[in-house]
Amino acid sequence: MGLLKIKLYGSIIGPQVLSKTNHNLEGSLLIKLPFYFYILILITIGTSVLFFFYNLEDLSVSYDNFFKQSIKFTFFQAILSTSISITFGFILSLCLYLSNIKSQYITTALNFFFIAPVLFISYGVIFIHGSNGLMQKIFQLFNLDFSYSFFGLVGIIYVTSFFNIALSANYFYRKLINIPENYLKLLTANKINFYLALTKYLRPIILNNFIILVSMILIFCISNFTIIYIFANSPLLTTIELAIYQKISFEANILDAVVYGFIQSGLIIIILIPILKLKNNFELLTLKQSEIYRIYKPNLLSGIILIIFCFYFFTPCLVILKGLINFNLDLLFSLGSLTAFMYSFLIAISSLFISLLIGLSSLFITRGLYEKKSQLSNFIIFTIFIISFIPAITLSAILFLINSNLNFILPNFLIVSFVNSFLLTPLIFLFLLPKFMENNKHERLKIIQFKISPLVRLIKIDFLKFKKELLIICSSCFVLSMGDLTSITLFNSNSFKTVPYLISQLYSSYRYDDAFFLLAVFVIFIVFFLYSINRVLYKNVGIK
Repeated sequence: MGLLKIKLYGSIIGPQVLSKTNHNLEGSLLIKLPFYFYILILITIGTSVLFFFYNLEDLSVSYDNFFKQSIKFTFFQAILSTSISITFGFILSLCLYLSNIKSQYITTALNFFFIAPVLFISYGVIFIHGSNGLMQKIFQLFNLDFSYSFFGLVGIIYVTSFFNIALSANYFYRKLINIPENYLKLLTANKINFYLALTKYLRPIILNNFIILVSMILIFCISNFTIIYIFANSPLLTTIELAIYQKISFEANILDAVVYGFIQSGLIIIILIPILKLKNNFELLTLKQSEIYRIYKPNLLSGIILIIFCFYFFTPCLVILKGLINFNLDLLFSLGSLTAFMYSFLIAISSLFISLLIGLSSLFITRGLYEKKSQLSNFIIFTIFIISFIPAITLSAILFLINSNLNFILPNFLIVSFVNSFLLTPLIFLFLLPKFMENNKHERLKIIQFKISPLVRLIKIDFLKFKKELLIICSSCFVLSMGDLTSITLFNSNSFKTVPYLISQLYSSYRYDDAFFLLAVFVIFIVFFLYSINRVLYKNVGIK
């Protein structure tokens, strides 16, 4: 019977006036439950924090010069990194657009460099540009007395911008390749050069939803705990996140850590308040692809710039070769390594599963409210994105506080999975929203007419529309969760640690060869995983 409904749904029918009263809502509550559970957790977290402060006899929090300096540096490096990321990302997208490289390879590379483990890129940069790095050895080989250090602000900006240049370039590149062919032919007919087309005629298309890109990159630049953790070599380079970590790990001062976290989250919300006023029109990460109609050809300047960017992106990957040279089979199959790989894998699966349930549930509710022209759809979007305004270390500090009041009854594995999933949910929501809302008005009339239940609609209709997007975002979130180091720094133990944390421990113990070897194995696994997904995507799903 369900199959018959789907076939009827696919047929061409004329416009009819339909009644909502007979619409079958079977399965609606089941789909909404994950979002209700998510809201319940948010309320529980908020209530627990308020209860904690209410029962405190001493509410004094230390706002010393160290904290004030951390606020200044947090937003200074974030604004600087955001500006660099957007500027160079735009330049890179232009060079890629003018190149003859296939779109498939470009988007695959940019996606990888955005979701690559932070530890991999950080240690890769140190391997190339460290005091004993590859560049210094090359200088010594040619008797060149030139030394520099990437620790400090330069290293922080370099690595932070690395990921966000890839995101920014991906955004602009997708805008460029999806410019309508007829529009390009019109530019050709009027002999409009590339520079004039960009600055005048194509600018509205390229800058559509630009504020969302800026907001996302700014959040990512503020929440770069791992990078600061590795490259900060001075108290003056401390961010609020690092200050929170120090308050918990070294001073056992949970009160200050939580207050610092709320201050940071409040500042982020104030800065990003314009994004909350936007309409429900998210096109940032859509996968709409068209055959590229080229009217502008590559030139010498774009080629040189592209080579420089290739050096920038691919040289940190040489750390993989360094790791494989020091092959250590005993380390790979040691109990500690196998356990770390197991926990990383399980955390990635559990985080993805939780975030996917919440994301799909939120999308379902948002679409239902939007179809009813209810303003509550904006509230759903706000509740999803409010968590992304809270950096991972801040959320970890709050959960650490709650767990300490519960005598640490919650297992660390569960807490890390929840932290990851809450930060992944907005990405899933944003990525799938355009396809989920596609043709919702016409589709809703047919759904009501044939009394297709919401659960059947989700499984047999919606999944067919966005299965490509679903596969890509699931693989990306899986990799992001595996490579995360933020929350595990607070919730690790002798028996519970992930691969990134194990690698950082080996590196801190001056076991560089072992650290690079495990890092190489870890990244090779991720590349093989993404390659397998890519093969499935381009073979069976049929993206051209």
